[in-house]
Amino acid sequence: MKRSVMLGLLLALGSSGKAEAANLAVITTPPVLLSSAIFIVAVGCLILCIQVLGSLKGGLLSKSWQMFLVGFALLAVSQIVLVLHAIDVVAIPPYVVPAVLTAMSAAFLYGLLVTRRTLG
Repeated sequence: MKRSVMLGLLLALGSSGKAEAANLAVITTPPVLLSSAIFIVAVGCLILCIQVLGSLKGGLLSKSWQMFLVGFALLAVSQIVLVLHAIDVVAIPPYVVPAVLTAMSAAFLYGLLVTRRTLG
């Protein structure tokens, strides 16, 4: 209990930004709704990848499913950052989301190449 109170106090005192209300009306705009839907689907795929990876138990395809897991995790992170930026919770540079999506694409491509090499 003491740790959580101290952590809360530390986080409250450590935040250097000014407090402003989030723009929650932006959530209902189509781009943000689409990003939210993509986030929900990415989390579902992430859970599915974890289940498949658990059933593989270190087989030949486990490396490719690890890359798919990383790709879906990066997709979920990029979409939640995009939604948080749209509702003015976080301020990020404009190149962060495309950089994360590029890393996601690289993870998926590497996973596909490992799968092709394993099965081919």
